[in-house]
Amino acid sequence: MRRASPAAVAAIAMTAALAACAPAENVTIDRPVVDKARGVRYVVPPGWKSFEGEIRSLRGSLLEVKVFDLEGADHRFIEGLPDSIFPQLADWAKYYFIVEGPGERSQTTVAGLPAAELSYPIRIRPRDPLSKVTYWIVRREKRLFVLRTAYAPNALVADEPAVRKIVAGWQFLETPAASPSPSGLASSAGSS
Repeated sequence: MRRASPAAVAAIAMTAALAACAPAENVTIDRPVVDKARGVRYVVPPGWKSFEGEIRSLRGSLLEVKVFDLEGADHRFIEGLPDSIFPQLADWAKYYFIVEGPGERSQTTVAGLPAAELSYPIRIRPRDPLSKVTYWIVRREKRLFVLRTAYAPNALVADEPAVRKIVAGWQFLETPAASPSPSGLASSAGSS
């Protein structure tokens, strides 16, 4: 029987020690998240990570939460919502991904409020399998919420049901935090 080298034994011992010191994370249950900065509450599925308005699956799919203050925004932009934001969402999709076809629009609800859903077939890289980016747009009071999910290559089938469950369970906090800092999104949208 051959003995392990001292270097191999040391490497195994170091790995075991680091694993024992790592904080345990319960990845077997849903985790509620209260995001006071964005004024929302949602539930993260087992194994998914949530940090600063981003929710990521183990496979690499990403759900992002963007909140825009509509105070002082161009009135034509506000009156035209959600249609007035669709061109910007298309531009965002084309900036980050290879868009492989027209967007598909539908009406839905988020946290009981009317919302629009917009999906584009995409590829991350030219040789990747076809995937999808989906936006949910919902207005609540003087804020516009844009949820964007980009599904990693080969993760669409596994991750889309989990994302839809997150969105279906979405809740707005009763007392929103201070308004997010204004963005150029709404203030410049209707004035170009």
